[in-house]
Amino acid sequence: MADAIVSVFLEKLLNTLAEEGLYVTKFREQFEKLQTELQLMQCFLKDAERLKRKNDTINKVLAVLRELIYEAEDILADCQLQSRDDALFSNGCLTYISPPVLHFKHQNGKRINEIIGEITQIKQNIQSLLGGALLFQPNAINGKDQMTRWSSQVYDHTMVVGLEADTKKIKDWLFEAAREGKQEILAIGVVGMGGLGKTTIAQKVFNIEKEIDDHFDRRMWVSVSQTFTEEQIMRSMLRNLGDASVGDDANELLKKINQYLLGKRYLIVMDDVWGEDVAWWGRISQGLPKGNGSCVIITTRNERVSRKMGVKETRIHRPKFLNKDYSWLLFQKIAFAASEGQCIYPDLEDVGKEIVDKCEGLPLAIKAVGGMMLCKASYYHEWRRIADHFRDELAENDDSVMASLQLSYDELPPYLKSCFLSFSLYPEDCVITKQQVVHWWIGEGFVPLRSGRSSTDAGEDCFSGLINRCLIEVVDKT
Repeated sequence: MADAIVSVFLEKLLNTLAEEGLYVTKFREQFEKLQTELQLMQCFLKDAERLKRKNDTINKVLAVLRELIYEAEDILADCQLQSRDDALFSNGCLTYISPPVLHFKHQNGKRINEIIGEITQIKQNIQSLLGGALLFQPNAINGKDQMTRWSSQVYDHTMVVGLEADTKKIKDWLFEAAREGKQEILAIGVVGMGGLGKTTIAQKVFNIEKEIDDHFDRRMWVSVSQTFTEEQIMRSMLRNLGDASVGDDANELLKKINQYLLGKRYLIVMDDVWGEDVAWWGRISQGLPKGNGSCVIITTRNERVSRKMGVKETRIHRPKFLNKDYSWLLFQKIAFAASEGQCIYPDLEDVGKEIVDKCEGLPLAIKAVGGMMLCKASYYHEWRRIADHFRDELAENDDSVMASLQLSYDELPPYLKSCFLSFSLYPEDCVITKQQVVHWWIGEGFVPLRSGRSSTDAGEDCFSGLINRCLIEVVDKT
């Protein structure tokens, strides 16, 4: 959260310095020094935020930083208020030598310098804790400590329920394109929040062997995830085509892919695409043979990603949460695996369904809870205890759900983190109007303002950004 707080404060500070208020101007040198220190810290705050889950010391350091930023924000607000008051009530030089004003200038000037010193020390401490000078190496620790996700086309079909309609819809789109022999590559998007089953749907379609083999000559599954390079993606495609390409130059990879696919109808799955910079896909797709009704399926948490990769609105599929019957069926398959997926304990059925209801139809959560309950004794009092302390038990016994949601949070721009975290103040399942929350964000200073745009438009962009990333659910568009 510290990176979000720093970004919001820097936005306010830049805007305030531009206003040239009297007292802000008097402390300009100090505020600009503070701004420089915070901008340098931004280079590695995201990594520190990620590591704080494993390092209590970093967690405490960031908590201190957060409080210092809040205090600096209060001083900035006081300066703005004092400047406005003096503009209204100034009576010449007497204003500047009055004891209250002198005290204000002395105390705030002194405290700003102290905050700068403390933040400089925090910066050095974080550098030391992260293992060296990382100011201009923002990706230095990503490869080692970043939560990564890898997928393959292989899946356990016995653990899949309730996706028949999803599979049929996408299959029909694929076969329609194949029959019509479309000249362009048909792009299909599967978009939804983490844990909703996007990859599972793609796996299920990819593995309808006879039907897929009848329509497509070649199939390629590429797990994109967060840490990838264009070269890695092309090498993965070639491995799917039976070519290891160990010694090939990167520039030759796309030519080889083109040669393998020339004159053939192919299906590509690009699974778990994150970044909105999809120029890599533009270069790869441009080098692929066209025609014959070839298709690409893109799974992503961000709707903007799918659109940038060429998916039209009519070919975006948004999976739904499982209904109660399917949720209970999936839970039974895992929690009662020893009895072939059937609940043979009548006293556990009601409390089991109560536990499943708390997952609210999210497949990943149901699987995580099912795996946890599989390891628990089949006694009512044990299941009752877990039902009563559901969140704590899940966090302690299985972190896959939290990790999945954490990935979505980590990838948010800092200003959207502040907007997203604001929802924690509302009760669970509370329905909030867009107008209410956008105005609140504007008032709190969470919305980044750009010249020529109204604050309301910018706030609605933030709202759309969270919807596109499937982090908030729209229940009524009227």
